[in-house]
Amino acid sequence: MSSAALVFAAMGEAVQGDGGKALSRKFKGIVVFKITDTNEVYTLDLKGPNFSVSKGEVDNADLIVMVESENMQALITGKLKPQQAFMKGKIKVKGKMNLAMKLTAVLSATRKKLPQSKM
Repeated sequence: MSSAALVFAAMGEAVQGDGGKALSRKFKGIVVFKITDTNEVYTLDLKGPNFSVSKGEVDNADLIVMVESENMQALITGKLKPQQAFMKGKIKVKGKMNLAMKLTAVLSATRKKLPQSKM
């Protein structure tokens, strides 16, 4: 399993049940993550009613995030802050910038679900 797959599996766990409901109060939207160096694509759906993370792309994304796998890992572990990554050109975003500013909550919830030994 690729490192991106592990990250997005953990993100999927983070958005289930009460965790997803709590996140959706801060972050309502659909985000497509394009991992540029491995050509993997994942979709985070926090619009509801069923919050999920799935492999593949949807047409109705509110935000598209393009990032290399190494930088995605750094974002998840907290070694790289989303705003710093954007300013340094390590991530590119298209769509609703207000959602991009709220990604920290999703990344933090994902970090809690991902065993450190997997990073």
